[in-house]
Amino acid sequence: MAELRGSLRCCRILIRRELGSPKMWLILIMMGVFSFYCYAPLCTIANFYKVPVTPWAYPFFMSFPIMLVVNNGLCLLLFSDVGETDGYAGLMTVRSGRRAYMAGQLLCILTMGFLYAAVLLAMSIIFILPEISFEGDWGVLLHTLAESSGQVQAQTGVSLSIIVPQEILAVFTPVEAVLISFLCIWLSAAFMGVLICFFRVYVSRAAGIFAAGALVCTALFSASLGMLTVGRWLQFFSPLSWAGFLSIDWYYSGLTPSPAYVFTVLTAGTTAMGIASVWKFERRDFD
Repeated sequence: MAELRGSLRCCRILIRRELGSPKMWLILIMMGVFSFYCYAPLCTIANFYKVPVTPWAYPFFMSFPIMLVVNNGLCLLLFSDVGETDGYAGLMTVRSGRRAYMAGQLLCILTMGFLYAAVLLAMSIIFILPEISFEGDWGVLLHTLAESSGQVQAQTGVSLSIIVPQEILAVFTPVEAVLISFLCIWLSAAFMGVLICFFRVYVSRAAGIFAAGALVCTALFSASLGMLTVGRWLQFFSPLSWAGFLSIDWYYSGLTPSPAYVFTVLTAGTTAMGIASVWKFERRDFD
């Protein structure tokens, strides 16, 4: 029980440090810029047709590969200093114990990933507030975009930054799609954070950033040029690609990773790397 309290204390302190760091302002600004880029055109279209926008556009945030890169880049920046052992970290380690400190570090990663996904969700609502209507279904506008997005762009002169597949609207309720999308973003962000921590504990500080950067590049390649040159199979080995709700094979066709595969790999991989990080950190000598 004392060790659990120590882990929670370390987690609370680390979260306060993260939220107070200058990089957090940059991350929030970038999140705001790209969320505005994705969702603001919906207000213009809604005003043109005189129909409201429902708050369910969140699952379509990563419709294009560029937004997948943006998301993964922001997560890389968010967790760039995970696993650092400065003087203050050394003090927390002495007071709480190595295992409690590293467990607190991992809890901090999970919490920051959750907050990241939550802020993205909030921004998907904030930027459509002028035309928003809280309804239980997808709404007229999203159905129109799913059926005739090209015609909508031609009539309004607005370039869309999201893709709304008709199949998604037919298979999922809005709440289901939003919750699953939230889970995808949260788990992929946590996976990256724990991956960076794992490599820093076992190898070096630079190794964690390099490993995460390699997965970011793999995600971009597999979602664009890789599909034409290598094939879709590469997406089975690109866990950061699965942050996008539309990247998952919800129909179990076998062409891309299925939901069972995605959530199993993300949760099992994050758990395994977390346990291994705690085990190694207990036995590691500080520089």
